[in-house]
Amino acid sequence: MVTGVVASDLLLVPAHPEHVDFWLALRAEAGARRYVDTEDDSREVLVKRILEAGTLGEPRAKGFRWFVRLGDAWVGTVSARDVSREHGRLQIGYMMAEAYHGRGLGSRAVGMMLERLFTLPFLHRVWLTTLSENLGSQGVARKLGFSLEGTMRGHSVLRGERKDQQFWGMSRSDWEARRRG
Repeated sequence: MVTGVVASDLLLVPAHPEHVDFWLALRAEAGARRYVDTEDDSREVLVKRILEAGTLGEPRAKGFRWFVRLGDAWVGTVSARDVSREHGRLQIGYMMAEAYHGRGLGSRAVGMMLERLFTLPFLHRVWLTTLSENLGSQGVARKLGFSLEGTMRGHSVLRGERKDQQFWGMSRSDWEARRRG
């Protein structure tokens, strides 16, 4: 039985090693490889990352990961990393299967994750990064109420090419105001 956070037909399922085959396939898709360097991530590395993901109640967890399920299909993953209780912040990431791009599922899944993350009493701020050319990811950020906080020119390298990277942020008060409508 699949357990997790439900938003109608979409589920966030806590990461387990049995999800690694889906994650490998997801990371191998051309849509994923366009914006993320997935070359060095072996099966063993990804299993280790899954095992390192904590649960929301763990006081020492440094990250969290869920896999996204729509009906009977795995459709993506969402995560939080670089958790700092001292500074009250963390970075989020997300990746959806190409077959599900443009359907709003990424925004829904990230929104579901944010609902969970903002139950953490220490959390004040979340941020994410996108490449300047990744319009889909920017759409997710805008739709959920993130603010573009800056662009660092030539900040990252993808397949030997320098890329501009955008930084997007959201505070707890931003999230709560958006939820109140």
